[in-house]
Amino acid sequence: MVGREDEPVVEIDADAFPAPEAPDPPAQLLFGTVILTNEPSWGLFLERGQESGGALVLEVLPDTPASATGMQAGDVISWIDGMDVSNHEQLLVAFRDGDTPVHDMKVKKVDGSTVDVEAQLVPPDGFSLVNYLETKITTSPDPVTRYLLAEQVADDQRALDLIRSVIAEHPTFAEGHALLAKRLMDKVEASTGGSTGAEFLPSADIDELTTAIDTAVELEPNAPSIYRARSQIFLTLGDGASAEADASTALQMDDQSAETHYLLGTSRLTLGKYEDAIERLHLAVQLNPFEPKYYVNLALGYRSLGREPDAKATLGAAKTLVSDPLIKQRLDELADAGDGG
Repeated sequence: MVGREDEPVVEIDADAFPAPEAPDPPAQLLFGTVILTNEPSWGLFLERGQESGGALVLEVLPDTPASATGMQAGDVISWIDGMDVSNHEQLLVAFRDGDTPVHDMKVKKVDGSTVDVEAQLVPPDGFSLVNYLETKITTSPDPVTRYLLAEQVADDQRALDLIRSVIAEHPTFAEGHALLAKRLMDKVEASTGGSTGAEFLPSADIDELTTAIDTAVELEPNAPSIYRARSQIFLTLGDGASAEADASTALQMDDQSAETHYLLGTSRLTLGKYEDAIERLHLAVQLNPFEPKYYVNLALGYRSLGREPDAKATLGAAKTLVSDPLIKQRLDELADAGDGG
C-alpha cells in the first residue's frame, strides 16, 4: 500500500450540501475508456487513469469526426471549452454538458506541439462499439482491442478469457490486472444472486481477483485508477475501511475525479461517517451531474442524517437520468422507504 498523509479533521455542518437538482437530459456517453455510444459521439478511445496530463487518446476510429481533424493515438486532450482537463471524466462531462454539440479543445500532439481542435458530436448511424471491436479482433487481435472489448462485452467468461490472454502476453500491464479483478468481481456477484459482500465465500475466483488487483497496485503504485478499482472491490466485499483507504490514496493523486469522491463518500457511508460521506458524494455530483449512482448514495447519506426531503429530492433527480423502468421502480421504492413503505 502506498503511504498517505491523514486528511485534516474538519467540522461539517450537517445541514450543508443541499439536495442537487437534476441536470438537463444529456446525450448518453459511456464512461470508461471510450467516448462512444449509440448517441452522439466523436470517435475516440481514451486511456483511463493514466498520468498523461489530460485525456490520453488510445485509438482514433476511422471515418469519424475525430479522424477528420488529424487526431491520432498518443495525443493528449488537455483543455476543453475553457476548462483544463486532467482526467477522462472531465472530458466526458464536458461532452455531455452544455447547449451545443460543438466543443473547442486544445490537444498536445505526439510530436510535442499543441493544436486547437474543434470537436463536433454527430450521430454514429447505428454504430455498435462491441461489433466494431469484435470485427477488429478478427483482423488485428492486438492487446488493446482485446482489453477494450473485455471492458464492454456482457459475457463475463468471454471478458475473462480476453483479459487473461492480454495479461499472458503483457504481464506488466497493470490496467489489465485491474480489469481482470473487476470482471471476476462481476462474476462472483452474479453467481451469488445478489448476496452482500459479507456473504461471499472463499473461492478460486476471489483468490484470483485479490491477486490480480494487488498485482495491479504493485505494478502501477501511482495510478489513481488502480486504487479506485481496488476501492470498489473492497466495497463489494464489505470492507469499508480498506475501501476508504484506497479511495483516499486515489484522491491524493487526482482530486478532480468524480468517481474518486464517490468511492470515498460511499466507503464513509458504510462506516457511518455520514457528514463526511455527504460532503464527498455531493462533490461527486457536482463534478459529474449525469451519474445516477452518485445521487442514490447521496440520498442515502441525507436519509442517515434525517434529511428526508433532501433524500427524496435527490432520488427524484436520479430518476430523471435513467430510462430503464425497473431502475425507475427501484428508485421509487427507495423514496417510499423513507416513509416506512
